[in-house]
Amino acid sequence: MTDSVQTGSAATLAISPSDIESLERLYTFRGKAEVVQFLEKYPFLVATLRSAPEQIRRHFPDEQLFLQVAHDPEILNCADLVLSILTGRQPEGALDRLNHLDKEWELGLPYEVRKVFITNLELPDEF
Repeated sequence: MTDSVQTGSAATLAISPSDIESLERLYTFRGKAEVVQFLEKYPFLVATLRSAPEQIRRHFPDEQLFLQVAHDPEILNCADLVLSILTGRQPEGALDRLNHLDKEWELGLPYEVRKVFITNLELPDEF
């Protein structure tokens, strides 16, 4: 469980091994070490990631979920945590579902979360 740690006069969050284990039950990590390092830098994402599957399953009930860190090649030291939803649905229908998910859930997330967290679709190679 995410713990509060005192550093100086401000309390910050720290992630624990049990946080990572619980997230690994929900997601497949792509580049586990990098994902863990990102979560250590932004531990407030853990709560969002725990609640995300419940929101996603309303629109994508059976799809596999992945977490990975994506770097912006044009901006030095700019990275996001990407939650990818692998779907075999037709692209247009899947995009409609993603738009509904964005409106119902993602756009309501705190700004600090939306600044470093992205949800996207991943389609199999056959599309």
